[in-house]
Amino acid sequence: MGLETDRDAKRGVCRDGGVVPKTGVVVSKQKKVLVTGASGFLGSHVCEAAHEEGYEVHALIRSTSSRRWLKHHWLNIHVANLDELTGLSGVLKGMDVVIHNAGATSGYSKETLQKVNVEGTKAIVEESIKAGVKRFVYVSSQAAGGPSKGTYPKTEDDPDCPISTYGFSKKTAEEILLGLRDRIQIVILRYPVIYGPRGEEMLPIFKILSGPFQPVMGFKPLYTSMIYVTDAAQAAVAALQAKVASGSIYYIADGVDYTLEYLYDLIGEALGKKGLRIKLPLWIVSIAAWWVHDVRKKRPSFNREEVREFKARFWLASSEKAMRELGWKPQVLPQEGFAKTIRWYRYKRWL
Repeated sequence: MGLETDRDAKRGVCRDGGVVPKTGVVVSKQKKVLVTGASGFLGSHVCEAAHEEGYEVHALIRSTSSRRWLKHHWLNIHVANLDELTGLSGVLKGMDVVIHNAGATSGYSKETLQKVNVEGTKAIVEESIKAGVKRFVYVSSQAAGGPSKGTYPKTEDDPDCPISTYGFSKKTAEEILLGLRDRIQIVILRYPVIYGPRGEEMLPIFKILSGPFQPVMGFKPLYTSMIYVTDAAQAAVAALQAKVASGSIYYIADGVDYTLEYLYDLIGEALGKKGLRIKLPLWIVSIAAWWVHDVRKKRPSFNREEVREFKARFWLASSEKAMRELGWKPQVLPQEGFAKTIRWYRYKRWL
């Protein structure tokens, strides 16, 4: 973990996109937390946030996972493949709490989503119960709740209506966990779009907006919630220790209602670019996604299921309940978040 400059050292900013751990904190008995999917974008930041809060952090990764964000001397790494449902019992022994972040994202096949998101979650929570784990925090998605009703941000009291295979897989996993909430403390966090250093899913958008032309999908405004990655990670750690009822569900967002045009404005301003915007019908985007995925057998930047979600247009969520009950609040405003993200992308020569 290297520091970019002396000034960054004082601010706690690291070249790998993380933060400098707090020092001088004496913890009489460290609680052990296992973070699944720790090698990924959010998972690696969760490990750092948990370490900052004084936890003994254990990272669960696949045998094929990169360790590029996990080179901390304080981090304990374990290897197990959730899709094979093996190697879990030994890893979970002695853990106090679990943050289950591992999962397959939108764009994978229905079979993969079922095996990883549903069966994998069921396996690890059952092993957690056997191992005596006290609390299980599940990293879910806004997709499990489905779109909001117009520009009214969705709350935890609103009915769930997932519209994608990915959303259904996350919702099914949630239902399994809720069925076990009397046997282990369950907290479910539903995240919107997460952005920040180490994030690769939004990188194509930043690259496109660096050019002279800026394609805008659809002719009607698209609304979405977002969250900066360190705020997202801190929410997961807050959920480990908050005194809340087992089975509680929370939406995690920064409170800003983004339209696609506003998002482009923010990123363009941070990039120092202002390209020509061209509106594209969603059916063209859908055909392009089909061509890349089904014909060329590659993962497109936007798959057909994501296009279907775009058609719903409204993906706003309220995090008021999370702020009230978890003792958490977002710290990073979008202007700061996008500027930090772009600086990091450029430092890593991703952009």
